Amino acid sequence: MKVRWTAWQACVLAGTAAVLAAWAWNKDRLAEASLAGKLAQIQALNAERRVDCAGLAAQRPLVLLALGQSNAGNHGSLAAALPPVYLVSAGQCVLAADPLPGATGRGGSIWQRLPAALSERGWARPVVLSVLAVDATTLDDWTHPQSPLGAQLAEHVRSLNGLRLAPDFVLWQQGEADAKAGTEAAAYAARLDGLAVLLRDAGSTAPIFLARSTVCRSPPAAAIRASIEGAVAQRAQFRLGPDIDVLGAELRHDGCHLAAAGLDRAAQAWAEVILTSLLSR
Repeated sequence: MKVRWTAWQACVLAGTAAVLAAWAWNKDRLAEASLAGKLAQIQALNAERRVDCAGLAAQRPLVLLALGQSNAGNHGSLAAALPPVYLVSAGQCVLAADPLPGATGRGGSIWQRLPAALSERGWARPVVLSVLAVDATTLDDWTHPQSPLGAQLAEHVRSLNGLRLAPDFVLWQQGEADAKAGTEAAAYAARLDGLAVLLRDAGSTAPIFLARSTVCRSPPAAAIRASIEGAVAQRAQFRLGPDIDVLGAELRHDGCHLAAAGLDRAAQAWAEVILTSLLSR
C-alpha cells in the first residue's frame, strides 16, 4: 500500500509540474505576443525631410538616445506647432516633428522640446535625437534573453555608431510599468545592470541618465526610485536623471501621460541634468 501511495504521489507531482510548465510556457507566449504587438505600433518614417548624415556628423552634434516606455514616447498632448528637430531613425537622418519616429503613440513627446530647452540654456552645437520608446514596457521586456526589443535596441545602437553618430548620452525614462507590476528593488537593479551590458555589447559606453518616472495614476514607487538611486551610487556609468514623478496631476492629461505643460517641464528638467553633466566634464 505504501509503494502504491508513493507512486500515486509521484504521478500527482508529475502532473502538477506539467501543468505549471504549460502555464508558464503559455504565459511567456502571451507576453511575447503582447510585446510584438507593441513593437508593431512604433511610428515609422513617413514624409520627413531627409538630411545628410555625414554632414550632420561633421558638425560635432550632441547625440542623445532616448529610451523607455510611454512617457518617453509620443503619448503626451500634441502641441500646435514646434520647430522640427534632427532625428536618426531606421538608419536615416531627418528633420522630424511629433509624433517622432521610433516611439509608440500619436501625440507629443518630451524630446521635440529638448533641443530648444538646451539652446535656451546656452547650448550652441546642434542636437541630434534618436528614440526607441514602447508603451507599457517593463525593464525586463528590454533586457531578458531573446527579447525582440533588446535586439532592436542593439541594432539601433549599431546603426548610430555606423553613421558616426554614436550617443553621447542615453536618456532612460521608464518605471511606471514596473511600479504597476510590483517589481522589487533588487530585481530592477539587476535589470538596470543588464541594460548597461546590452548597450555596451552593442557598442555604447555612453553615460546613462536614469529618470525617476514611476507615477501613473498612482503614488511614486519607492522600490523603483530606491533602485535607481542605488544604481547611480554604485555604477559610474549611471547618472541621476530628472525626477518626473514630481510633475503632478495638473501636468498630466490622464493622470499618467504628460500634458503639454508637463512635457515642457520635463524637457527643461532633462536639459538641466544634461547641461550640468556637460559642464562638469
